[in-house]
Amino acid sequence: MRKHLPVIFISIATVLFITLSSTAKGKICVQNGNQEIIFNTTSDNVISYPQDKDRGIGPVKKVDLGPINNKMADDGKTIFNTRCIVCHDLDQKKVGPPLRSLTKERTPEYIMNLLVNYPQMQKENVVLKDLYKKFNNVPMPDPAFNQTQARSVLEYLRSVAE
Repeated sequence: MRKHLPVIFISIATVLFITLSSTAKGKICVQNGNQEIIFNTTSDNVISYPQDKDRGIGPVKKVDLGPINNKMADDGKTIFNTRCIVCHDLDQKKVGPPLRSLTKERTPEYIMNLLVNYPQMQKENVVLKDLYKKFNNVPMPDPAFNQTQARSVLEYLRSVAE
């Protein structure tokens, strides 16, 4: 039980924050023992979790980012335009959230784990559960990407990020 307390604490804090928050941008600080966790919010009450904390759930533990790999970004654009564009746009909300700023909001590991391990992420990841609720409980179909495809999409999203 003790090892689950941080997850329970963050979940409770998230629910309370969503319930009590206004529409202003801001930050909420949560004390978890000796650790302070800062959540950023946007004007539409979206919680931006600490980027360096959430690497998602899955096989991708570390992604070394260097300069954008243009070949992979081109492959990622093709994948995005054939498999993701139905529900996601870069700048507008569709069935799912816009993705242009995703690489600024989430870790590369989180993005790749989302694409290669979506079923487990959907069940266990607090961020994804919150997004699921925000988007009317419409789950994303499992993209079932391999790690090469996921990395290509990550490179594409990095190449279009603002």
